[in-house]
Amino acid sequence: MNPQLPRSRHEWFPSSVTLEHRGPYPAEVLGHRRDGMILPRFTAATARQIADDTPAESPGVPVIRFTSNAVEVLGPGHPPSVLEHCTPDAAGQYAFGHGTLPWREHTTTDPSRFTRALEEAQASGYPPETLDAWTIAFADHGHRMAVLAVFRTPDEDAAAYDALYNALYSSGLSSYETTAVQADHAELAARRHFSRERARLAPGDTVWPTVAPATRITADPH
Repeated sequence: MNPQLPRSRHEWFPSSVTLEHRGPYPAEVLGHRRDGMILPRFTAATARQIADDTPAESPGVPVIRFTSNAVEVLGPGHPPSVLEHCTPDAAGQYAFGHGTLPWREHTTTDPSRFTRALEEAQASGYPPETLDAWTIAFADHGHRMAVLAVFRTPDEDAAAYDALYNALYSSGLSSYETTAVQADHAELAARRHFSRERARLAPGDTVWPTVAPATRITADPH
């Protein structure tokens, strides 16, 4: 875990994730990442479903085995090596595949136009608003957010600012802008803010309007 985020160690937020082309699966995710990868946990029923959906011949994905009291992630070999042995946490959930499985947050909104705009902006370079100014781009699904990217906020006079705003707006996507020491802090602030705003919503509840691009939120104290 990131040593600079001690209070986030057990802060879980509602989400939905996929594994390659399998899922989506209901989950909770931590408010920070490991090497850019989200860190989910699942109920026993969902963990069993993930194991059932991941056959041994799946290319590029380790075998997942659900036993009577644990989830095991298996590596190649005969017999296969156990990469991870995960027992339920205090809440009865299984937090596995952290760093070994390519989890992605699920969204029903197409992010491809925004993704291309972000890749182009980062490839060409742009002046940031400040070094501690961050944008958290996400899809707003009412009771949960699906974070797409965390990047330094371009200066408002830079072409990248308008390009990214327009890509988010035209795709029906959202973003927060805030200040933080680093990207993990910014993402955690965004998830905390969204969670507070949507605390009373249940899965399937409709929200309109969704969060607009470039919505400013206050910095999250640590």
